[in-house]
Amino acid sequence: MLSKIVVNIYTVLLEIGLWLLLLGGLIGGWQAKGVLGAIGGLIGAAIFGAVFFGAFLVLNDIRARVKAIEERKQA
Repeated sequence: MLSKIVVNIYTVLLEIGLWLLLLGGLIGGWQAKGVLGAIGGLIGAAIFGAVFFGAFLVLNDIRARVKAIEERKQA
């Protein structure tokens, strides 16, 4: 029971972290170079987030799919 709560919190923290990274890239780019900097910062943050957070999100998705398969086999 506790492990399910920890995994759910981990998933939420990953998604919040990714959104905060995107927001930080947008704000940082805006402060550096205005509108074009904001767009560049957002794109850069999205690429950085995909590289570093993407692996964890994919693993979490695989875990959820395996769990769904296990539940179908039990039913």
